[in-house]
Amino acid sequence: MRTMLVILLAANIAKAEFTHKRHAELNLKCTFCHKGAETAERATFPGWKTCNSCHAEWSEQAIPSRRVYKVPDFVFFSHGRHAAGKVACAACHGDVKAQAVLIRHRDTKMADCIACHKTSKATVQCSACHEIGQ
Repeated sequence: MRTMLVILLAANIAKAEFTHKRHAELNLKCTFCHKGAETAERATFPGWKTCNSCHAEWSEQAIPSRRVYKVPDFVFFSHGRHAAGKVACAACHGDVKAQAVLIRHRDTKMADCIACHKTSKATVQCSACHEIGQ
């Protein structure tokens, strides 16, 4: 009976939906899992090796991910550039640590970007985010 319970628990863990809220008590920086969030153009989704550094009992598997934010291909967005400008992750992503399921906190439409740039006194020149003459 005990062996069966352990197997069932292990199967449920492997199928469990990821939640930032459950991981919040560890006080990990966003960059622990999302490499490049402060330095690169894009923040990456964590792979199995990142998860396995804490969850050693897991066998190698694809880590499910769901993209919440996507900017159009003609827009150049850089996480690194925003981090260098002291824009906190929460400014765009909201209080991620309080969210069981990540929801879109801010829209990725041009009007929303321009409003934020104006509020934070960042450039609103077209060429800052768009390649002119394409």
